[in-house]
Amino acid sequence: MKTPKYFSAWFDGWPELVCLDLDGTLVDSVPDIANAVDAFLAEFGAALAGEEQVRAWVGFGSAKLIDQALEWASIDPSMHEEAYRIFLIHYRAHLTDKTTLYPNVKELLKAFKHQGVPIALITNKPSVFVKPMMDYFELTEQFGWLLGGDTLEEKKPSAIPLLHCSESIEALPEKCLMIGDSITDFKAANNAGFKCALVTYGYHQGIDLTSLGADAIIDDLTELLV
Repeated sequence: MKTPKYFSAWFDGWPELVCLDLDGTLVDSVPDIANAVDAFLAEFGAALAGEEQVRAWVGFGSAKLIDQALEWASIDPSMHEEAYRIFLIHYRAHLTDKTTLYPNVKELLKAFKHQGVPIALITNKPSVFVKPMMDYFELTEQFGWLLGGDTLEEKKPSAIPLLHCSESIEALPEKCLMIGDSITDFKAANNAGFKCALVTYGYHQGIDLTSLGADAIIDDLTELLV
């Protein structure tokens, strides 16, 4: 396979490491996340947020998501711990009921594996959910690293998770790529000195991706392989 145009321009060859976000990049997990949010809202006798509202909140980690939902429902912030407990129990039980892979995820991973490119999954989702979800979609073996938001001392947008992976294989940051869907991923890539590609179909938190200055904005993951 010839070197794709983006990689030829950025790296003069294939990247030394590719880091991938999970929610909004590889999977559409909002339907199940929204149901877990609504589970604790219902427990508190509040109105249900619903999938569309939760879709606008996702991307900053579960703790922030709970804070946003509590504020939206005018529930005392002191209920955070109980809300989070209910959320985690419900989400663990229904992790992949309605979650789906986005198009061409397996094709992209297969291409990187064929070229011997190491791949890391770097998400702000609690780590307890990461491997079960990857196991469900039969993707676990594609990744050299599965990093959740609580795996290391810092999470995205910190550079630490990205550099943890690149330094472990002595990959140069400027030869590495972060693929995500949000300003969180862009800032993590920028902080680490990685190239960054953002997908248009994910969870943007109301931010215009074109305003960020990412190296590529793509509608489909396979655009990176052209």
